Amino acid sequence: MLNKKLIKSLLLLLGVCIFTGDVFAQEADSDELNSIQMELNKSAVKKRPSESTANSPDKEPTSIKDFKGLGELAPFADISVIQKRFMPKTERFQLFAGLTTVTNDPFFNTFGATLKASYFLNETWGLEVNYFGLTTSETKSTSELKSNNGVKAESLAYPKSYYGVDLVFVPIYGKISWFNKRIIPFDLYFSTGYGATQVSNSEESGTIHLAAGQIFALSKGTAFRWDFSWNFYSANVRYTEANIQKVENSSFNNLFLTVGMSWSFPEAKYR
Repeated sequence: MLNKKLIKSLLLLLGVCIFTGDVFAQEADSDELNSIQMELNKSAVKKRPSESTANSPDKEPTSIKDFKGLGELAPFADISVIQKRFMPKTERFQLFAGLTTVTNDPFFNTFGATLKASYFLNETWGLEVNYFGLTTSETKSTSELKSNNGVKAESLAYPKSYYGVDLVFVPIYGKISWFNKRIIPFDLYFSTGYGATQVSNSEESGTIHLAAGQIFALSKGTAFRWDFSWNFYSANVRYTEANIQKVENSSFNNLFLTVGMSWSFPEAKYR
């Protein structure tokens, strides 16, 4: 009988040990599973991009495929670029010296020097004084007329000098590239005025003067300048007909091409 009780006690103790070991094993398995799950969650967090990374400016933007709304955008009508002029003219004097020649006279070769002095009231309007000192020689065709037909060159009028005053209008300011090495600002101007031309017969004739040209700023005070000047005047022409000396008043025009350098002063005031 003792043996039966001992056996029952041993079996009961064995069952308790098995149950307890199974509980501890389940708890250990649960802790291990929880640790594995935690590691998986950490790995997922590392692989998933954060919101700051997703919205980072370094990320390549998504391409836009819908352009329907672009037509409704407001134009940039109120946007302008304001830039100070490289060589402003307002309330400044300008002196010019250059060489000139008459380009439309078939009977005479006329060359000379030109001097100009101007004062600008603002960037658009100015006043200018002009002086042309000229020297003239006969062309080959005139010499042939004289030697072959007895036509004397003195019977044809040519200019010896001109002086006058112009009103200068500067409507265009721009810039050009010089062989991709530098940017050169320039002014495109027009002028008109009145003066007097001294012709070969020593008379002075009232002259209408028109001009157009460009001023290329090389620095804040110096510039290269060229222009075409057109003078219109009338002069007395002497000729002989039936051995009778006659005088006839005729109209003339001289187209001058002038190139030279100009200097502006005083020092520019950049506003």
